[in-house]
Amino acid sequence: MAENEKAKTEEAQEAVPKVYRERLKLLKKAQEYSAADEIPKAVELYSQYLNALALFYKVDETKLEPKLFNQETDIAELFLISHAYWDLAKAYDRSPNLHLESIRCLDQFVKFTIGYKYQYVNARTMKAFIRKRLAHNPKAFKQAYERIQVESKGCFVSSDIFGSDHHVTHQYRQFKSLLLSRSWGFKFVEFYYNSLCPTYFFFRKMPLVGDAVKCLSQLTLLFFYQFAKERRLS
Repeated sequence: MAENEKAKTEEAQEAVPKVYRERLKLLKKAQEYSAADEIPKAVELYSQYLNALALFYKVDETKLEPKLFNQETDIAELFLISHAYWDLAKAYDRSPNLHLESIRCLDQFVKFTIGYKYQYVNARTMKAFIRKRLAHNPKAFKQAYERIQVESKGCFVSSDIFGSDHHVTHQYRQFKSLLLSRSWGFKFVEFYYNSLCPTYFFFRKMPLVGDAVKCLSQLTLLFFYQFAKERRLS
């Protein structure tokens, strides 16, 4: 009896790597079902994808979090996970009985979004969904969207130019906190993340103008940094 139990355990342990290797096939099929509006099938496969990751990292699916992953090599996977939770949040939102599960998935979507360079992509996706008034529980989606803008500690342009630990970058993070204390500050932060950041990185990738854009942005950031510093000391 004990030998049978041991064999079953070993078989289950061997199955985990196989499921993990097949996870992207599950995800692709889930995305296809979602695009075809075959929501129940999409939900089932998205859940299998996330559970495959959970099994690999030896946690419950509800305990999946970004810190389990390599922040450099797994960035593409982190993006895919965020969108799996996004599609699940929308799917569960369709049923009043599943609104709590929708909110949980929104929370996971936010966790796998904040602070990453694809943050502005996810924020735009969510904003477009909210504007179209497609949510059955719009308050939950709006709150999740606002969390992305407010809780993000990323100052992506300054981090790209000076580094994430540079004193100028820290100063701009503090400036963001100051902005959010103003009634109009949220709109400016939203504009920064959703418009200025993608514009900067779009031109930054261009071979002929990328360095010039970085240099000009560096001078601009230094000017405003010095201006803010002098105003604070005066």
